[in-house]
Amino acid sequence: MHNTKNILTVNGERSTANGERIAKNCLLPTKNCLLKTACCLLFTACCLLLPSGCHYFASPITDEKIAEVNGKVLFKSGIDMIFPSGLSPEDSLHILQTYVSNWARKQLVAEIAEQYLNKEQKNVSEELEDYRMSLLIYRYEKMYMEQRLDTIVGDREIEAFYNASDKNFLLPKPVAQVIFIKVSEDIPQVKEIEKVYRSSTPENREALDRICSTIAEKYTNFNEQWVDAETLASELPLSAGQIENEWENGYIQATAGGYAYFVHLYRTAAAGDRAPLDYERENISNIIRNKRKQELLKNLENSIYNDALNHNKLKLYINN
Repeated sequence: MHNTKNILTVNGERSTANGERIAKNCLLPTKNCLLKTACCLLFTACCLLLPSGCHYFASPITDEKIAEVNGKVLFKSGIDMIFPSGLSPEDSLHILQTYVSNWARKQLVAEIAEQYLNKEQKNVSEELEDYRMSLLIYRYEKMYMEQRLDTIVGDREIEAFYNASDKNFLLPKPVAQVIFIKVSEDIPQVKEIEKVYRSSTPENREALDRICSTIAEKYTNFNEQWVDAETLASELPLSAGQIENEWENGYIQATAGGYAYFVHLYRTAAAGDRAPLDYERENISNIIRNKRKQELLKNLENSIYNDALNHNKLKLYINN
């Protein structure tokens, strides 16, 4: 590994690179200047890797310099975490180049901001404290919920919520439960499939299973989930609009590309209808979990607030 000390300095006394300096009498650096400086940083960083190849990423990290901008130094120890395991040397080099370039640009722009903002504009202590407070609260609440939030929502609770919200959960588009069949149009069983796929009788459904389970390119009921026209359009040689035109018929047939398609829409719900419970089950589960979360956080805040009042940690100087 080559000696990497004092690799690159931008706008400093010890600069060994030939990058263009930033003029201090201009409001903003030229684009050319920033690009040349960033290129110098990248070139220097890449030179660190070339002599040792992929061994750089496997060797222990030492505090050698990767890049420097006016005294602000990027060390190897600060970039170890940016490399996922199992990367090729080429991918690792690309990640390093991107990281160093972004780091350099940020330092250069921040330096210009420091020069041209006044003292009041540069005072961000209040914003930093607000952000710090919000981040601490978020992390604590996240930990608190992970320890206490019940995420299991039972079927009875889901059904009760659904039944109590009879004016909600209206469908924005038609949905259906279907049987979908895709077979080669040249097989002799096509006519037999056409006869039985529209029927829901146990005998015909059994015959359909017997035929399609062995010869069909695809034979599914989508795990009895409710699907929309867009989902079927991804499987059929038809647009979503063409499929919706056949929705009320309950059956769709098509041929294209050497295949025959059969769809039986054995249960349907129109746009504007109340959505079936199974269609909204996961959505309702999420709503219930979110309500539990909000209630848990509200109770936490109230508990902390009341505890502060009771133990004289909080004093209010407001006349009622």
